[in-house]
Amino acid sequence: MQYPDLELNPFFTWSNRPRILYGPGVRSEIAFEMGQLGGKRALVITDRGVVQAGVCQMVLDAMKSSGLDCAGIFDEIVQDARIDSINQGAARYRESGADCMVVIGGGSVMDSAKAINILIGEDADDFMPLAEQAALWDSAKPLPPHIVFPTTAGTASEVTTAIVVLDPQARIKMQITHPYNADIAMLDPELTVKLPPRITAFTGMDALTHAIEGVSSTAAEPIADAAGLHAIRLIFKYLPIAVSDPDNITARGNMMIASTLAGFCFGNVMTGAVHATAHALGAHYGIPHGLANAIMLPVVMEANVTFAPERYMLIADAMGLRLSDADPVAAGLAAVEAVKALKKTIGLLETLKDFQVPDDPVKLQPTVELAASDSQIGYNPRYLEDAEILDLLRKAI
Repeated sequence: MQYPDLELNPFFTWSNRPRILYGPGVRSEIAFEMGQLGGKRALVITDRGVVQAGVCQMVLDAMKSSGLDCAGIFDEIVQDARIDSINQGAARYRESGADCMVVIGGGSVMDSAKAINILIGEDADDFMPLAEQAALWDSAKPLPPHIVFPTTAGTASEVTTAIVVLDPQARIKMQITHPYNADIAMLDPELTVKLPPRITAFTGMDALTHAIEGVSSTAAEPIADAAGLHAIRLIFKYLPIAVSDPDNITARGNMMIASTLAGFCFGNVMTGAVHATAHALGAHYGIPHGLANAIMLPVVMEANVTFAPERYMLIADAMGLRLSDADPVAAGLAAVEAVKALKKTIGLLETLKDFQVPDDPVKLQPTVELAASDSQIGYNPRYLEDAEILDLLRKAI
């Protein structure tokens, strides 16, 4: 493929935090690394699924053998970061006498932990007033030491400054950013081998969505392109292997790297209509975020291709498609078909109908309005009116 001429965004910024350590078994370094940050007694934040799978114990064993004290375990996080569990976690932190936190889990756990740490740093006990401010960058205070172990390869919450919080009463997902995310992300692929194939599949599609929407974002820039395009290469090669051969550490490790690269990409240039609709679908119908992304991704890509054809051509090239004779639009449409084929290979065949989403314009209107007001919709390469968002949702039913 001949690299297309791309318009260089006249201004962009790039943020890169936290420090990353990668390696099978890297959790054994936990006490040394936490000591460098000044932490001696850690509250472990996780969820019951991670505990029951034995993954939490793998980190607890590493803490014990390396000399980091455990002040307690808070495992009350449920699907989606919720205000009530965030407030409970901050209270538990204070009661435990901890001076630092170790976080073990997927996106909901990692997002909740960021919010808990902000509450501790702000000496506050209710996250709702902070969530309503959206951007918490002015006068942000340094926070207690915070090391995170992602146990899925999808959300990339370990490297982003964003927090997505569900308000169950209002049935909306609020998006908040804060400059101080985790201090260190430890990427240990051994912690992901117990992840069931189905969750491996849809969290991997979450990472793919981050990369594709980042590269096609209206805020796209070269550094994010580099991260996002390499993430796509790794996901197309290793996600099917990680699903079919869960103990394959090479595939698991490459998926962790892909997820993190995709996080660096979208964390700096944002996403688009897939995320906007997935947030709304998650709030109204409880669809897990990665699965909602997997359903909406090919639908939104197909609608976008003609509005940023050169960018979708790059995406197709990163997928490994042969493009020597294809024009950018044809290449982009080939990329859409490649995403559909990947979903079939890893067993993700659901539509929105499987989650009782009605094919009814009146009943869908609240979801359309929530998606239209989502902060990510403005980064989609194609401007979308409400009627066009409705059309995307109905195509995914």
